[in-house]
Amino acid sequence: MEAPDDYVWPRATSELMLLPVTGLECVGERLLAGEGPDILVYSLDFGGHLRMMKRVQNLLGHYLIHGFRVRPEPKGDLDVEAMVAVFGSKGLRVVKISWGQGRFRELWRSGLWNMSDWIWDARWLEGNMALALGHNSVVLYDPVIGCLLQDVPCTDRCTLSSACLVGDTWKELTIVAGAVSNQLLIWYPAAALVDSKPVAPDRRVSGHMGAVFSMSYLESKGLLATASEDRSVRIWKVGDLRVPGGRVQNIGHCFGHSARVWQVKLLENYLVSAGEDCVCLVWSHEGEILQAFRGHQGRGIRALAAHERQAWVITGGDDSGIRLWHLVGRGHPGSGVSALCFKSPSRPGALKAVTLAGSWRVLAVTDSGVLYLYDLEVKCWEQLLEDKHFQSYCLLEAAPGPEGFGLCAMANGEGHVKVVPINTPTAAVDLALFQGKVHSLSWALRGYEELLLLASGPGGVVACLEITAAPSGKAIFVTERCRYLLPPSKQRWHTCSAFLPPGDFLVCGDRRGSVLLFPSRPALLQDLGLGGQAEAGAGELGGAGDSGKEETALTEWGPVSILRSLHGKQGVTSVTCHGGYVYSTGRDGAYYQLLVRGGQLQPVLRRKCCRGMNWVAGLRVVADGSTVILGFHANEFVVWSPRSHEKLHVVHCGGGHRSWAFSDTEAAMAFAYLKDGDVLLYRALGGCTRPHVILRESLHGREITCVRRVGTIALGPEFELPSFMQPEDLEPGSEGPSLIDVVITCSEDTTICVLALPTATGSAHALTAVCNHISSVRALAVWGVGTPAGPQDPHPGLTAHVVSAGGRAEMHCFNIMVTLDPSTPSRLACHVMHLASHRLDEDWDCQRSRRRMVKVDPETRYMCLAVCELDPPDLGPLVAAACSDGAVRLFHLQDSGRRLQLLAETFHHQRCVLKVHSFTHQAPSQRRRLLLCSAATDGSLAFWDLTTVLDPGSAALEPPAEPGLPSRLGPPCLTVQAHSCGVNSLHTLPTREGHLVASGSEDGSLHVFVLAVELPEQHEAVGGAELAPQLHVLEEHSVPCAHAAHVTGLHILSPSLMVSASIDQRLTFWRLGHGEPTFINSTVYHVPDVADMACWPVSPEFGHRCALGGQGLEVYNWYD
Repeated sequence: MEAPDDYVWPRATSELMLLPVTGLECVGERLLAGEGPDILVYSLDFGGHLRMMKRVQNLLGHYLIHGFRVRPEPKGDLDVEAMVAVFGSKGLRVVKISWGQGRFRELWRSGLWNMSDWIWDARWLEGNMALALGHNSVVLYDPVIGCLLQDVPCTDRCTLSSACLVGDTWKELTIVAGAVSNQLLIWYPAAALVDSKPVAPDRRVSGHMGAVFSMSYLESKGLLATASEDRSVRIWKVGDLRVPGGRVQNIGHCFGHSARVWQVKLLENYLVSAGEDCVCLVWSHEGEILQAFRGHQGRGIRALAAHERQAWVITGGDDSGIRLWHLVGRGHPGSGVSALCFKSPSRPGALKAVTLAGSWRVLAVTDSGVLYLYDLEVKCWEQLLEDKHFQSYCLLEAAPGPEGFGLCAMANGEGHVKVVPINTPTAAVDLALFQGKVHSLSWALRGYEELLLLASGPGGVVACLEITAAPSGKAIFVTERCRYLLPPSKQRWHTCSAFLPPGDFLVCGDRRGSVLLFPSRPALLQDLGLGGQAEAGAGELGGAGDSGKEETALTEWGPVSILRSLHGKQGVTSVTCHGGYVYSTGRDGAYYQLLVRGGQLQPVLRRKCCRGMNWVAGLRVVADGSTVILGFHANEFVVWSPRSHEKLHVVHCGGGHRSWAFSDTEAAMAFAYLKDGDVLLYRALGGCTRPHVILRESLHGREITCVRRVGTIALGPEFELPSFMQPEDLEPGSEGPSLIDVVITCSEDTTICVLALPTATGSAHALTAVCNHISSVRALAVWGVGTPAGPQDPHPGLTAHVVSAGGRAEMHCFNIMVTLDPSTPSRLACHVMHLASHRLDEDWDCQRSRRRMVKVDPETRYMCLAVCELDPPDLGPLVAAACSDGAVRLFHLQDSGRRLQLLAETFHHQRCVLKVHSFTHQAPSQRRRLLLCSAATDGSLAFWDLTTVLDPGSAALEPPAEPGLPSRLGPPCLTVQAHSCGVNSLHTLPTREGHLVASGSEDGSLHVFVLAVELPEQHEAVGGAELAPQLHVLEEHSVPCAHAAHVTGLHILSPSLMVSASIDQRLTFWRLGHGEPTFINSTVYHVPDVADMACWPVSPEFGHRCALGGQGLEVYNWYD
C-alpha cells in the first residue's frame, strides 16, 4: 500500500542496535566493527582508554556488513584519516573518515552501490575495487562514480561459499574461490583475452569434506589457511599465488573445533580460527593449539580481526559482544603446573595436607607430624616443626591476608589445635580444646584489626579463638573468646567462616549445607536483644599437657539466624562478604547471594555456574570488583568468570577429593594440591583475571523471546553519561536531565537481562543478569513499579516486581531495585532479590516411587504472562499464564510476591494458548472490572471477568474436578473468532465507546474491533451475588495481508494510531478510526525473527520509543 501524501508521520528512526557482530577490521589504532548496517568505531589506544568513538548509522541500508577494506596510503599513515570500503550481501559503499585527536568525523561517502550478486571479497586496485561475486566472477568497479569497468566470469560458474583476492594490480590479481564442491578454484581474471569471456581455473585443490567458509593468505610465507564446514582448518603451502601453475601442498590439518569453523586468519607467527562452537583457537603454523579463548555465548563467533603489533585478537559474536584477547608471550606470562619434589630420604613420611600462605609459600604436613615450608623464591623445602601428637590425622589451614602474613593452624584427632607463626615456629601455641576429634578449621579476618580461628569439635561445638600478636612481633597470644553450637545433624561441623562488616557477626557454613549467623562477641546478644544462647557446656582450655588445670565452663551460643540446608546435603564450601551482601557456595553446583537485615539472613538470589561444575569450592572478588568462581569440573579445577562466561584457568588436578589450597593476590594466583605423593603447584602471574578486554558486553546467547519496559530514571547534569556522540549530533532537548529507560529482556538461553537505555547517548548498558530458570524463558510481566524510598524520595531510582516464566512449567518472582552508582558506566546499579518460585511438577521430584508412576503433567511451557492488579492492592495481584497444554492458569501473588499459589485453571481453548492480556473497565458509580483476554492457535479470543475471583462464594470459580487440583475458571463472557490460525500479538486500549482490541496472526493479518462492556444494575443482582458484565462487539475490521509473515508485535498508541511488527522485518504504522485500518508508512528494521515488541512514551521532547526483540535487540523512536 502507498501512504497518503498528506500524512507521512510518524516516521520511526533507529537509535540503537544490539545485533550479531559480522565484521571486524583493525585500522591503525582504531577498530571498525560491523553490526547490521552500522559501523562501530573503537579507539585502541592501549596507553589510554579502550572506548567507542562513534556509531555510523545505516551505512549499508538494508544490507548487513560483512567486511571492510582500507585503501593503502602511500605514506602508510592511517592514524589521521582513511578511505574504507564497506561491503556486505550485495551492497558496497566507500566512506572517507577522519579520527585524529580523538575526534571522529565523516568527510565523504559514496552512494550505496548494489551489485548483481553476493560480494565475498573486495580489494583495492589503484583506486578501483575488485569484487569477488557469489557465482565465481570478478568485477572491477569504480566506487566513486559507481561505474562497472570489467566483469570476468570463470568457466566453472558454481556457487561460492567464500573467496579471497590476492594482488595489487589487475594484471596480477588472483582469486581463490571456495566452491560448493568443497574444492578451491584458483584462477586469474586478467587472463581473459576479451572482456566478459570466461576464464578456466588454473588449479583445483581438494581436501576438505565440507564447504569452505573462510580463507586467509600470508604472502610473506606463501601460506594459505582455510576454514570449513567439516570442523577443520587446513594450512596449504602455495608459494606466490600471483604466479600461475604453482604447486599446492597441504602441510597441516587442524582439528580442534567441535562445530563448523566460520573464520580463519593467518598471522606471521600464529593462525587464529573461530567457529560455531563460540571458541577462538590460536594455532602455531605447525598445527599445535597454543591458546583457546572461550567467553562468547550462543551460535558462534562471526567476525575476527588481529592487531599484530599489540598482539591482540579481536572477536565478535552472535551474542553482540566484542572482546579483545592477548596472544601468547605478550602481556600475560605463561602458567603451568610444576612438581615441588617433596619426596626425599631426608623427609620421611607421606603427605597428608597442603595449604598456601600467600601465593609464594607452600605449607605441607606429613603423617609423621612434621610441618614443612616451601618458599618459591628460595625453591627448597624447610622443616618448621615436628609434633608426634599430629601424626596420622592432621588438619592444616593458613591464615588469610596479604603476602608475608605468616600464621597457620594445625588440628588433630585428640582435640588439640596448634597455632604456628611461620616465621618463628618455635613460638607456636598448643591448645587442648576438646576431648575428641577436631573436624574442621577455618579463619576469619577483619581487615588488620581482628583475626579469629574457629575449630569444630565433637557434638557440634565450635571454639572461637582470638589471635593477637605481642608488641615485639615475635610471639602470639591465643585466647578462647566463646563457643558456638551448631544445629543437630549427622555431620555436625562447620566448614567456613567470615566476618560480616562491620564485624558484629560471623557468617558460617556447615557440612549439612546450612548458612548460620553468629555474634562475633557474646555481649552483642544482650546489646541487640537477640536470642541464640544454648545450654552451657564444659570446654577444656589450656596448653598441651595441662591436664591438671580446672575445666572452664563456657557458654555455647547458638545461631541468631539460620538458613537450613541451603546448599543441600553436600555442605557449604565458602562464605564471602562483599558489597553489603553475603555470598555462599556449595557442592550443589550453585552459589547464593544473601542479605542480612535486622540480624536475620535472607536469600536474595541463586545462581548457577558453568555447565558441569557441580562442586563450587569458593568465590573471590578481583581487583575490578567483579567475582570469579572456583570449582571442580569432573577432574579439573576451574576458575570461572560469571561476567565473561569463560574459564579463566583450568588445572587437571584429578578432582577435589584430595588436599588442595588456593590463593589469589595482585601478584599471582596459585593452586596447590597433592598427587602421587608430591605437591603440585599451578601458578599464574597477575592473579585470577585474564588480560582480555570486553569492548562490548554480550546481551543474550540465543533469541530474545520477550521485552518489557520497567520505567524511566531521570539523571541530573552531575551524573553525565559517557557518550560517543559529538555535541552537534545530539538530539534536541538532550541538554537537560538524562533520561534512562530500564528494560528487561528474556531469552532462550535461560537468562533474564536488565538493560539501561539512555535516550541521549545511543548506547545500552547491561545492569545485571538473572539465571534462575532451568529452561528457556519465554514470558515476562512487570508490576508494582515505584521508587526505592517511596513516592516522596527525591533521589532517582526505581523498584519493581517481575514475574518470569517459560519452559518446564517454571515461574519465578523477583524484585529489582535500580539505584544510582556513579562508579559504573551507566551511572546505575541493579539489585535483584528472588521472592518466590513455582513449578507444576515440583511435587514430582519428592516422590520416592516416581519410577513406577506415570507423570501426569507433561513438560508444559508458559507462553505469555499478564498481571491483573486487584482492588484493594493489598490482596496481591493475579498472574494469568497462557500454557502450551491448552490451559489458562491463574496464580495468586501474596505477601508482596513472596508466595506464589496456583489459584485456578481452565481448558476452554483445548489447544495451545499463545497470548493473554489483562485490562480494566471503569464505569461511573460502578466497581472497577478486571478483564482478561486469551488467544489460542485456532485464532479465537476469549474474554473473562476476574473481578470477583477472590470474593467469598464467587461464581467466577467452580469446584475442582478432582481433589487436590486447583479450582476451575468459569466459562468466558465472550468468544470472538478473529483469525484462522494462531494469534501472536494482542493489545487493547480504552476508548469512549468501550475498548479497542487489536490482534495479529501467523498468517500476517490484523484484526481490530471495538468491545463494549455493559454492567448490570445493582438491583438486578439476586441473593447478593454480583452479576457478570455483558460483552459484545460493536465494530470490527480485518486487514488480511497486513504483513508477509507472522505479526509478533502490536501496540495501539492512540485511538487513531497503531503500530505493528512482523517477522518480515517491517515496522508499520496504521491509521485507525475510519473503518478498516489504513496503511501510513513502514520502516525496515534489522532484527531477524522478531518475537516481541514493547512501546512506551518517553517525553514530549523525545516522543515514543519501541524495542524489538528477536535475534538481537533494536530500539526505534518517533515523534507523534
